[in-house]
Amino acid sequence: MPTVKIKDIELAYSEHGDGEPLLLIGGYSMVQESWRAQVGGLAKSFRVITFDNRGVGGTTIPDEPFTVADLAGDAIGLMDSLGIESAFVFGVSMGGLITQVMALDHPRRVRKAVLGCTTHGGRFAVQPAKEVMAVLGKAADPTVPVEESVRMRLPIVFADRFMREKPAELEEYVRASVRNWPDPKGAAGQFGAMSVFNVKKRLGDISCPVLVVTGDEDRMMPPENSTLLAEGIPGAELHVIAGAGHSFFIEEPEETNRVVTEFFKK
Repeated sequence: MPTVKIKDIELAYSEHGDGEPLLLIGGYSMVQESWRAQVGGLAKSFRVITFDNRGVGGTTIPDEPFTVADLAGDAIGLMDSLGIESAFVFGVSMGGLITQVMALDHPRRVRKAVLGCTTHGGRFAVQPAKEVMAVLGKAADPTVPVEESVRMRLPIVFADRFMREKPAELEEYVRASVRNWPDPKGAAGQFGAMSVFNVKKRLGDISCPVLVVTGDEDRMMPPENSTLLAEGIPGAELHVIAGAGHSFFIEEPEETNRVVTEFFKK
């Protein structure tokens, strides 16, 4: 896997397909492998670029705290290294936070943006239910074995239908999550960056076309947050995937890829 030096960060990335450039930006603790259901479909139409955010995978784990703006700077630095002046950007969860900052702070670099299962942050964002937070707290206990922690999170990151109808894919997700379990320091760095994120008052400054996507059964990031984003960003469109949860792009890859492709191409 190639890497590129961006200031003090060594960033791991991959490229697939030809066409207009499309950056896929993952969420908290996600690595490039998490995009496998998108890469195959989207690379038929775009030059798809995936990468590991700082703190996880093959990318540097910084010693110092970092912000979502730093993560956005890494993405811009990758574009610079690859000679990409502007690109389509699709970010999910934490990747949606990064995408918003890219669109706000580097508007000429983002042609269109898709914000998946994400939020504008701050105290007006809609929080998960108390039961969800309780499970996440238990799963985060460092004494809990990794696989057990992954399985505890499954009902939060996936909708009931996916867990019931696609057990083989669910088990593959578990194996991949265990295989790519993040270093605690890197995961803590990403969590710290997310915890202080808030661009609610700046949403009106996003000038590129935006599509907001959510699953209507998202327990991790309640879908009301996507409605708030679509209402706050001028001209933004909203697409709700029925019966899908926080990992809608894994649960419903065909619909996700179709909607994203149509939005970027129109």
